[in-house]
Amino acid sequence: MKQGMDTTLGDRNYFLRTLTTWFVIASFLLYLIYRVLMQVKLGLPIECFFMAQVFVVLLVAPYLAACTVHYDFLSTSVDSQYALSAFSSGRRLLKLLLVSQIPILCWVFLSTGAALFVTRVPFMKAFQMVVILGIYSVSAAAVGAWGAQVFRDALFSAEFATLLWCVLIGGAFLLNPLKRYVDDLQPFIPPVLHLNPLIVVCCIFEGLDIFRNPLLYELTPVPSYIFVYPKPWYLVGIWQIVIGGCCFLGAWQISISRRYVA
Repeated sequence: MKQGMDTTLGDRNYFLRTLTTWFVIASFLLYLIYRVLMQVKLGLPIECFFMAQVFVVLLVAPYLAACTVHYDFLSTSVDSQYALSAFSSGRRLLKLLLVSQIPILCWVFLSTGAALFVTRVPFMKAFQMVVILGIYSVSAAAVGAWGAQVFRDALFSAEFATLLWCVLIGGAFLLNPLKRYVDDLQPFIPPVLHLNPLIVVCCIFEGLDIFRNPLLYELTPVPSYIFVYPKPWYLVGIWQIVIGGCCFLGAWQISISRRYVA
C-alpha cells in the first residue's frame, strides 16, 4: 500500500513539475512575442497580448502532442498495439491529444484570467479568445500527432507544424511574388484571410485592422484590394478544425496501417 501511495505521489509531482515547466516556457514566449508585436505597433496592448497568445499556443501545442504520441508509441509493445481495434486505436489517439494539451490549456485559462483582471477587456471577448485558443490547441495537437506518426520525432513534428503556421500566417506576404503571374489577386484574398489563425483577433476586436498598419501596408498587397475579415469570428476556428481533423484522420490511418504491417 505504501508503494502505491509513493507511485501516486510521484505521478502527482511529475504532473506538477510538467505543468510548472510549460507554464514558465509559455509565459516567457508570450512576453517575447508580445514585446515584438508592441515594438512594431501591430495593435493596442490587449490586442497584441491575445495575438501573442495565439502564437504561443500554435508553437507549444504541436510539440506537446508529438512528444506524448511518440512516447506512447515507444512505450507500448507491438502486441498491445496489434490487439487494439481500429476504433480503439482512434479513441486512444484522441485521448492522448487531449491529455497532452492540459498544460497549455491551463496556461490559457490563467493568462486570460490575468488579462481580464488587469485590463478592461470585455468578458465576452476574453471568453471568445479562450474558446478559439482551445480550438487552436486541439487542432494544432492533431498536426503534431500527424507529424509524430510520419517523422517519428517530436522535434521534427513541431518544426513541420511551425512551417505550416508560417505559411498560413504569412500567406498575405506570399501574394507579392504571385502578382507577377496573376493579374487580379482579389480571388486569393478570402482564402488567405480565412486560413490565417491570427486573423481571429481582428474578427473579435472589430476595430483592429492589422493590414492598415504602416509596416504591413508596405509588405503585403492585401490593403490594395477590397477585403473583409471573416464573419462570424468562429469561422476561422472552423477552418482550423478542418485542418486538425484531416491531420487526426491521417495520424489515425497511419497508426492502423503500421499496426497491420507489424
